[in-house]
Amino acid sequence: MNILWKLRGYIKMFARQYLIAIVVLQLVALLNLVPSWLIGRIVDSISANTLTLDSLLMHLAGIAFSALAMYGLRYVWQSKLYGAAIGITRVLRRDLFAKFASLSPAFYARRSTGDLMAHATNDINAVEEATGMGIMTLVDSLIAGFTVIFGMIFVVSGELTAVALLPFPLLVLITRIYGTKLHQAFGQAQAMFSNLTEETRETVSGIRAVRSHGIGQRQETRFGKTLDDTLGANLAVAKVDAAFAPTIQLVYGLSFVMSLGYGAWLIGQGAISVGLFTTFTLYLGQLLGPFLQFGWQFNVFQRGSTSWRRLEGLFAEQSEVKEGEVALPSDAVANMSFNIKAFSYQGDNSESGHAPRRVLEDIQFELPAGGLVGITGPTGGGKSTLLQLALRQFQLKSSSTISIGGYPIESLTFDSLRRKVAWVPQKPFLFSGSTADNIALAKPDATLAEIKHVAKMAGILDEIEAMPDGFETELREGGTNLSGGQRQRLTLARALLSDADILLLDDPFSALDMKTEVAVRQNLKAHYSHKTMLLVTQRLTNLIEADHILVLNDGQVEERGSHHELVAAQGWYAMVYQRQSQLGNNLDPKPSDTQDMSATPKTTTQTNEQQGEVYA
Repeated sequence: MNILWKLRGYIKMFARQYLIAIVVLQLVALLNLVPSWLIGRIVDSISANTLTLDSLLMHLAGIAFSALAMYGLRYVWQSKLYGAAIGITRVLRRDLFAKFASLSPAFYARRSTGDLMAHATNDINAVEEATGMGIMTLVDSLIAGFTVIFGMIFVVSGELTAVALLPFPLLVLITRIYGTKLHQAFGQAQAMFSNLTEETRETVSGIRAVRSHGIGQRQETRFGKTLDDTLGANLAVAKVDAAFAPTIQLVYGLSFVMSLGYGAWLIGQGAISVGLFTTFTLYLGQLLGPFLQFGWQFNVFQRGSTSWRRLEGLFAEQSEVKEGEVALPSDAVANMSFNIKAFSYQGDNSESGHAPRRVLEDIQFELPAGGLVGITGPTGGGKSTLLQLALRQFQLKSSSTISIGGYPIESLTFDSLRRKVAWVPQKPFLFSGSTADNIALAKPDATLAEIKHVAKMAGILDEIEAMPDGFETELREGGTNLSGGQRQRLTLARALLSDADILLLDDPFSALDMKTEVAVRQNLKAHYSHKTMLLVTQRLTNLIEADHILVLNDGQVEERGSHHELVAAQGWYAMVYQRQSQLGNNLDPKPSDTQDMSATPKTTTQTNEQQGEVYA
């Protein structure tokens, strides 16, 4: 029951509802004594041959009134109690979501999505049951139990009550034994549920790959094994659960036998009447419920405690990226300065115990306001990591700095930083909802005219308007009902719609055909040249007009300079540019062609595939 102490902060929020429920529960417990007492009086009247019709009707009316009153009061306490439990669950889910939103990508690299989903569903549900059903059974068992014992002592016989309660201390020992087993079994069951959730998520997310590679049978076998393991873990919990009620009933049965024997002796001695003994046996029958509830609430609290311990681990997680306290002024100069001595991902150690591999090392350059700096280089060179550092998705070491308008980004609040900077990720993600809502993600109050304008700039306006519902077309999670190029351009339109002065573009044209790419690039030049852009790309034609270009290889700057300087240097940049130029000579669209993006030549797609070999 220490879970109630740990959740005291949440319970205090709904203390009034819990207090009302407890008071009403006490009234119900007192009213529950009345029918048994009246039945005992009826039995004594029958034994003494003094029962009259009026007396019988009066006693029966009292029983009926008690039942009706308990019906109404039970509705009150249950609605208050479960309302409080649902309220606590709502707050818990909100807090858990806020924690998920505050954690850095390093956390999500360590934890699987299925595990986090299990925490947000099964574990939260177990805690809800503890704060609802658990508290109900605890309070009901205590109030009802002690009220019944009070009635047994003061209405019937304290001596007989003492005999009846002799076996019940065994429950303490039994509960401790079963509690330890249940805690271990339920913890294992929750862990296996996390594995099952992750296995399901992976299979559903990768269903296309599963089908295309013909590995459906293998995935079924893997899922079946995980399902069997989960079933086994839950069966272990069920076995412990199943032992609780029979054990309590055994103890209760022993109490009932002892009470019958001693009660019969007391009647023979004239110490109590048959009616009083009838009342006592009815009270003893009422005592079974609280003791069964005692075992049940212990079960519920053990489950809730195990789940809360798992949730506590999540709430204790701290983001390695700490928010600053300085709000970046909206009119701050939109220039950036990069001075990265070294950067390694946290925990990126080899099994041999060597130092973490440096993802970036000795990176210094300036991104002027309204300028365009290009980043290119072989795959795995650290280009995307550089942009993620600028967004503070990872924590820089103290010897490294990135600044905007002279303000170190470590000192800035997240909101002010992200109002200044917009990001187009290498792998675009779209949410369930309309096309318009996805574009207006960072600016929900945008007008349809504004949305259409940025869609046109991103080269996707015609395609959206050709959809059955246009901008109201519903997208599935991840935008799976769109092509890769459409998802990429929607994400670009989203960034263009924001009021950010700095655009971080991570290979935003990789899924576009060359004709569409040229059109989008020209739109950016014509309408967004006032914005500061840091462009990561493998298509070097996008960098011809860049103010400065860096070639990253294995985390270090291998080449730097303007396009013409790098071509003249005859290094990696010049080699790749010459190959791409040879492949694209016959496909570069004329300026007059850039307005027509309705068709993509087959040869363009083939050329892009050939270029992929150059990038690798």
